Amino acid sequence: MEIFLQKYFKKDDKVILACSCWPDSMYLLYKILETSYKDNLVVCYFNHKLRPEADEEEKFIEELWKKLWFQVEIWSADIKAVHEKVPSKSIEEIAREKRYAFFNAILNIYNSKHILTAHHLDDKIETFMFNLLRWSKITWLINMTEKSWAILRPLLDITKDEILEYLDKNNLKYFVDKTNFNTDITRNHLRHEVIPKLGKINSNFKENINNFMSYLEWVKEYIDEEVKVFLWENSYFSIKHFNSLSHFLQNEVIRYIYFIRNWNSTIWLSESNIAEIIRFINWKWNKTIKEIKNLSMKKDWDKLYY
Repeated sequence: MEIFLQKYFKKDDKVILACSCWPDSMYLLYKILETSYKDNLVVCYFNHKLRPEADEEEKFIEELWKKLWFQVEIWSADIKAVHEKVPSKSIEEIAREKRYAFFNAILNIYNSKHILTAHHLDDKIETFMFNLLRWSKITWLINMTEKSWAILRPLLDITKDEILEYLDKNNLKYFVDKTNFNTDITRNHLRHEVIPKLGKINSNFKENINNFMSYLEWVKEYIDEEVKVFLWENSYFSIKHFNSLSHFLQNEVIRYIYFIRNWNSTIWLSESNIAEIIRFINWKWNKTIKEIKNLSMKKDWDKLYY
């Protein structure tokens, strides 16, 4: 952990950790406290008010910082109440928006460029398989990288079993999200029913999938370079030139533009969204505007501004 932190942080930089009190984030918290950066640690807890245990977790973090002497930042929002006012958005989408607004505020307060999350190898593989079962792009199959936007993920080579073994061996307290055991939820079904069976077929399957995702990262880097050549760092492109591209590269151009306009994320971008944008590009009408999430596009004769 010391080497990882040295890679991204100077000696006096604040090390900001997004903490849920669940095993993975508690493992990361304790590991950071073993480094020379322990006095720089700022632990951030966001209470979504969605689970009865959340208030107990918040209290636990407050007590722990008094004992271990790290800084703590806590924020809460009644996500269900917000959802009632904005029913067009899912609870998950609202929770994510509020949580990331909190993280952005913390980054600004501490003048920091990075925030650590405790996503581990099992999370990475679950997300890969979850997205594979749905319609997906390469970006979603890669899904988690060491660095994305301001997020740093130092545990991507650590398994959940390794995390639990460390915490239990050292008698370190953590909380468990009981909703994670509801196998009616697709991700939980993958976690508890499907993935363990894959381990019986091939005990190295996690390592193999991880290597495949690394390969996909190289593929994505190559595609992104091709897209950048097309865009030439402009805020517009020629529709005629766009239509000369392969259908695959057209899709990737839209994906990339959406990605840079939505804070390096393709969340909520669907295949139908991309098809809709391509139809808009080829409409006969000019001087028209199309908006999808935070991507706003305007047609002006043969140019598409974004």
